[in-house]
Amino acid sequence: MPESETEYIEYYPSGWTEEIHDEYYIEWIYDADPTIFVRLDGTMGDDAYSVIPITGVNEDGEEFVTRPLDRLSREEAFEVAATLIYAINGTAGRLNGEAEFTGDTDDAS
Repeated sequence: MPESETEYIEYYPSGWTEEIHDEYYIEWIYDADPTIFVRLDGTMGDDAYSVIPITGVNEDGEEFVTRPLDRLSREEAFEVAATLIYAINGTAGRLNGEAEFTGDTDDAS
């Protein structure tokens, strides 16, 4: 797992890219489909952080936002972002049939 360069997330899943635009605006992008990402936006100030899960972008560039979470402290925002990144990662892995996420393993013991 890649090590995060942020202060509140230690690691994020392989297959994701962390883009730090500045200390208040960070995105984690799913490499297999860059229209899926989680955005952390703290540009509105302390205790006004938002975490926005994006599950796609249409042809006009409009993002499919699945319910932004806002009015969060900085630490809470990072906790929510990490939870969403791992949830999306696990869901995508399961839908793609990856054994790590489906419980299907070839353990010939």
